Amino acid sequence: MRHERQNPNSRNFGLRSRDISKAGLNALKEDIKSFSSISTMHGRWNRFCSWLKTEHQIKDMRDITHEHLQEYSSHLSERCNQQNLSASTAQNYMSAVNRVMEIARGDRTVHVAPVAEGNLPKRSGIAKTNKSVSHDVHAKSQSALTPRTAALLELQRELGLRFEESAKLNAQKALHEALQHGYINIKDGTKGGRLRTVPVQNDAQFKALRLATTFQNGRSMIAPGQSYKQFKQDAYNELKSLDITFHAERHHYAQTRYQTLSNIACPAASGIKHGFEHYRYIANTLKISLKEAKDLDHHARMQVSQELGHGRIDVTNSYLG
Repeated sequence: MRHERQNPNSRNFGLRSRDISKAGLNALKEDIKSFSSISTMHGRWNRFCSWLKTEHQIKDMRDITHEHLQEYSSHLSERCNQQNLSASTAQNYMSAVNRVMEIARGDRTVHVAPVAEGNLPKRSGIAKTNKSVSHDVHAKSQSALTPRTAALLELQRELGLRFEESAKLNAQKALHEALQHGYINIKDGTKGGRLRTVPVQNDAQFKALRLATTFQNGRSMIAPGQSYKQFKQDAYNELKSLDITFHAERHHYAQTRYQTLSNIACPAASGIKHGFEHYRYIANTLKISLKEAKDLDHHARMQVSQELGHGRIDVTNSYLG
C-alpha cells in the first residue's frame, strides 16, 4: 500500500524523508511496481545525489534545476570520454535522474534528454557530429567572458586541457618548460594524478600560456580568495548563456592535432564516415595505400589519445569520429 505524500511544497516535495536519496526512493515506489527496477534506479539516483552534494551542496530536491541536470550530463560525458563509463551506462544514469525528478515534481520541467540535449555519446561511442568549437564561436565567447575565464578557455583550446587541469596549471612554470623543451608537463588536476606531456609547437599555444601567466595566482589560475569548487562553479555559470562548453574546446584540440599529425581532416571534421570510408578518403587524398592510410590514422589517434590524457585509442572516437 502506497503512502500519501505530505505537503508537496515541503522539503523534497513531501516525499516523506528529509534525505534526498530516500526521498528519491519513495518517489520510485510511487510509480514502479518491480522491486528490482526500483533498486536499480535508486542506485543510479544515489550516484546523482552524491555528485549533487559534492558539487553544489544541495540537499533538497526542490533546489534541483534543469542546469544541474545539464552539468551532471556533462560530467557523465567526460567520464565516457575517459573510458571510465560506457555510453549505455551514462544514458541509464541520466534516465534514472529524469524519471525520479518527473515523479517527484509531477512534470517534465527538470528533464534533460541524454543524447539530444545532454550531449551524451550514442551507444557506439563514435561521434556523428562535429562538437568542436569553431573559430567564430570561440572568438565571440572570449569577448563575453571575464578575462580569467577567457584565458582558461584558451588553455583548453590550444593545449587540450580539462577544466581542472587548466584551473590548476602553474602557467609560469609551464611557459618556462615550453620555451626550454618544446612541451609542458601536466599533472595537477589530472585523472588519477597521471603525468603526461603536451607538445607546444605553435604561436597560438605560446600566446595562451603567456596570457595565462598574467592571471596566475600563486601556483594556479584559481581566482584569489576562492576554493577550486567555488571557482569552477563561477566559471560554469559564465558559460551558461553562451553557445559553448569547456569540453568542446578539447574537441577542437583533438581535431586540430589529428590534422597536424596526419595531414588530413578527421571523420567528424570532414564528414567522412568512420572506418573504411575514411581510410579510403585518406588514401585517395594523400596518394598512399589503404594500409598506409590505416597505419597513419592509428598513429595519429594514439598520439592524440596520449596528449588528451587517456592512453586508449578507442576513446578518440568521441572526439574525432
